[in-house]
Amino acid sequence: MRLIPRLGAPSLFRARGYLAVWLGAVGYSFGMWSQRVAVGWYVFDATDSAFITAGATAAASAPAVFVGPIAGAIADRSPRPLILALAAVANGLALAGIALLAVLFKAPVAGILVLVTVGGVGRTFNLSALHTLSGDLAGPERRASAISLVSLGQRAVAALGAVGSGLVIAYAGAATAFALGVVAYALAALAYRAAREPAERRGRPAASLLADTLEGLSLVTRFRMVALLLGLMVVAEVLGFSYDSLLPALADRVLAVGASGLGGIVGAAGIGSVGGTLFLVITGDRVRHGRLFIGVLAAFGVLLVLLGSSSVYAVSLAIAAGIGACAAMVDALQWIMLQASVPDHLRGRALGAWNVAIGFGWIGPLALGALADATSVGVSLSAAGSVLVATGVLVALSSPRLRAA
Repeated sequence: MRLIPRLGAPSLFRARGYLAVWLGAVGYSFGMWSQRVAVGWYVFDATDSAFITAGATAAASAPAVFVGPIAGAIADRSPRPLILALAAVANGLALAGIALLAVLFKAPVAGILVLVTVGGVGRTFNLSALHTLSGDLAGPERRASAISLVSLGQRAVAALGAVGSGLVIAYAGAATAFALGVVAYALAALAYRAAREPAERRGRPAASLLADTLEGLSLVTRFRMVALLLGLMVVAEVLGFSYDSLLPALADRVLAVGASGLGGIVGAAGIGSVGGTLFLVITGDRVRHGRLFIGVLAAFGVLLVLLGSSSVYAVSLAIAAGIGACAAMVDALQWIMLQASVPDHLRGRALGAWNVAIGFGWIGPLALGALADATSVGVSLSAAGSVLVATGVLVALSSPRLRAA
């Protein structure tokens, strides 16, 4: 009965503009996860290749390496509600193009991958602007809770988007699943446009965009904690988050549950992610974020090994829920700790640098997909998980500064 007062959610939603941003983030997340399941299943069904399907995931993350620094600089100097709305429109148009190619013209997968890449550019701008804006609207003292609450909404609707997309594909076809994603992106754009920047952010930027971009790139050399966090994010993205590129092959080759079963697995991860972010909303700034991050990173690896060893659908659902919780907490803890590691005027560029880190994630799907085709899905997942566990142990032993953060 006392959970809501402890969360402080009502007061956060009363902050001017916060509810509009929260609703936009929820709509955007529904569209993104609907797209992820629909595109993943369509590509795997068309090619029967875990490697090519993994390429669809890689195509969505690769643009961040190049676009991330620019997106971060723009987020620090331009109206972020406008950035978020335009990113949602770009994603919606890209998904509409994917639907036309896949459903009407039966075009080669290569064309779809190009449009997935375009959507990845929109996602990079969304991530650079969203969590700086939500924190500013709530105020510095509630920044961690505000970021976690946005992530909670995103993760909650991700489960609905994933499960719903799988069921829609199974019973109504891919065209309907794509259409739902387009509508979600459109609603997100409308919600974002209803938000406003805090008054103190409305001045003209003093430096050029190029200077701001270069300053963002220098954060790794200027702040040791930023360098450490981003390095760990590269490892987590390549070896951890890439697991979802193998889920279509896992559903088909190992569990034999089809598109609806794939939606169930992704949905279970989404449900687990709600639990992970809810924990962060409740605890706020009352936990040592660095120590928690290390533990979650190691647990992520253990659960990947278990998923690679499971051939029972119900067990795999439970494991996927745990993986979803770990993935959500890794992301949110990075957003919180990165913004706490730099001056306020550099927070957008810090998240732009984070986008660069996750941009290297394209390596993971391709490597894990190739390994899965050469050996098995289970071997690929277990190998990735084992390295993640080793990384968590190594960091716990060698980085007292992160443990104390």
